[in-house]
Amino acid sequence: MVQPSGAAYDRAALAARLRQLRVGRWPEAALTQPQLAAALGVGPSSVSSWESVTATKVPPLSRLDGYATFFATRRSLTAPGLLSPDELTAEERAERDRLRKELLELRGSGQLEPGETRSLWQFPDGNPVRLICGELSRENRKDLFTSAKRRNYIQLQAYADLDAMVELYGHVRAENPGSDVQFDLAPRLEHDDLQSHLVMLGGMAMNQGGRTLANLLGLPVDQVTIAEINNGEVFDITRDDGTTEQHGPEVWGDVRAGDLISDVGLFVRAPNPNNQDTTLTIISGVFTRGTYGAVRCLTDPAVRDGNYQYLAERFDLAKPFAVLMKVPVLDHATATPDLRVPTNRLFEWQN
Repeated sequence: MVQPSGAAYDRAALAARLRQLRVGRWPEAALTQPQLAAALGVGPSSVSSWESVTATKVPPLSRLDGYATFFATRRSLTAPGLLSPDELTAEERAERDRLRKELLELRGSGQLEPGETRSLWQFPDGNPVRLICGELSRENRKDLFTSAKRRNYIQLQAYADLDAMVELYGHVRAENPGSDVQFDLAPRLEHDDLQSHLVMLGGMAMNQGGRTLANLLGLPVDQVTIAEINNGEVFDITRDDGTTEQHGPEVWGDVRAGDLISDVGLFVRAPNPNNQDTTLTIISGVFTRGTYGAVRCLTDPAVRDGNYQYLAERFDLAKPFAVLMKVPVLDHATATPDLRVPTNRLFEWQN
């Protein structure tokens, strides 16, 4: 038989290893695909597809973490759910780390070495990616370009946070050349879009789906509109102890008409509540500068590796996390926040 080559061979080898773990790790337990799926929190069809060597679908990194945790200890067979890493003994954690490294290498991602980075914008499972933007109101568009009856009609005039969308769309396309990557306006969001790797871009007033999804995550961050800054949306934070705080832009001079010195950006990453095999990302700002800065946080080659390394060390990236960040502004230029600088981090959260 002719063996597939390259990445396809790695995927087939990974599928075979996942099946071997299920049927061969504890053969007397006769572990079924539905039983394993229930422990991992996925559907049986997902486990079936991950084990198929002919039509392999690559599991997300979070699911390989789950596999490693489950098969690190026989206690998983009687536990009510997947054990957390904190519940494992030192010996079990060492076995989990060994299994995780093996599975990541088969997946083609490899284990992170010191100084090595990985992108949060790589989606090797091949699922579609959808970038969803807010829609500008008619009064905020130039009529010359917004009517389809005009000869110079430009459809993108309707998109809020266009700088951020163009920056991220090009980056995601480059990171996932074989995937279906598209962008659209929030009012045109379709049912199937909710199952994809979903990226909600822009303030929650124009892209209210972001607020709905943030509530599903239990995110203790909300955006509220205040008239003092020309109806901009500041961020309200509710901490675990019940105290609240508010973060808004810095302005030179008059708060309504002065020059913007810094904006605030929000970056949220979580498993997609509509499809646990994909991800949800929410990126927002008080103004467009905040959204753009939060996007550039993980696309700007000058700082993205350092930012990723910080996030990987600070959070379990398989679980929902959020960072509220300061985004410096100088005239037309928006600086990319370096999250390794403490003053750039306004609030952090992990569920």
